[in-house]
Amino acid sequence: MRTITNNYRDAHLLNLGSGGDRGPYLVTQTGAAPNDSLAKERMFVLRPDGRWVDFNAYACQGKPEAMDEIVFSTTTEVMAMFGKLLGRPQVLDLPIDEAGLKAWLERQKSGDTLQAARGWAVGYEERHRKKRRG
Repeated sequence: MRTITNNYRDAHLLNLGSGGDRGPYLVTQTGAAPNDSLAKERMFVLRPDGRWVDFNAYACQGKPEAMDEIVFSTTTEVMAMFGKLLGRPQVLDLPIDEAGLKAWLERQKSGDTLQAARGWAVGYEERHRKKRRG
């Protein structure tokens, strides 16, 4: 099992924009956390604060605005963050609500998860426009 790293070459950058829009971006990496004695494979996302977290900790919350914490507005922000990441990855261990996760997984069975993420991204753009306006 591969352990996650802070190397941008090991991460995947997903453009969640729709209709040719650029961003928001989600940075993911699959592997085990550096301190995980069980070496359990998980999909991690990089947060704008430089810490990695299990994606399921956000997916299980069932509210789109929770996902706002784990995206970057631009690729410039992503590359700047990777420039600051040194040493072993810092993994934030957040709780995962099993019932919420099961409900999220059930919703994904009926459609394309990337399309669902893009739908969430449209809402993200709307929420951030409202914040900028006041």
